[in-house]
Amino acid sequence: MADPVNVLVVFYSRYGATERLALAAGLGAIQEEANIRLRRLADRADDATIAADAPWAASLARLQRDYVTPRPADPVWADLIILATPARSDGEVEGYVASLPECGPMAGKLAGPLAAGNDAGLLRGVYAAAACAGLLVAPSAIAGDDAVTGARLHGRSLVRAVRALKNRH
Repeated sequence: MADPVNVLVVFYSRYGATERLALAAGLGAIQEEANIRLRRLADRADDATIAADAPWAASLARLQRDYVTPRPADPVWADLIILATPARSDGEVEGYVASLPECGPMAGKLAGPLAAGNDAGLLRGVYAAAACAGLLVAPSAIAGDDAVTGARLHGRSLVRAVRALKNRH
């Protein structure tokens, strides 16, 4: 049996696109026999802003029903934290990552930020926040037009990397 790897998949999604990436990365982790926790970050926008965007308001009820927000114990438990960020946000992922040291030591844990299309502009802030929080940052490896498949493969490769690092000790 392979060494256990605990994976926290954290995402922020308004309409479901980033949710699909997070689910795919989680599936990849499961395919590598990792334990996962899937968490959606809460919205920072006020109720009026959300209500003014009908598709966002419609998906919000389902997202809140289907997912819990990250708990302080989640990043402490995790060996790997996959961070899925959307094309549009109010800094939810970056804010969460910046708060991680308050939960406990993050040194030696791996962060795997991801965004559709490997958009450097989207990922730059997540990379910086993760590094400042003490996490080792693995660059996003989503390539090509199929972001969901790329996220799944990225989840698999990140678990293999964590397992290899754990076996070196």
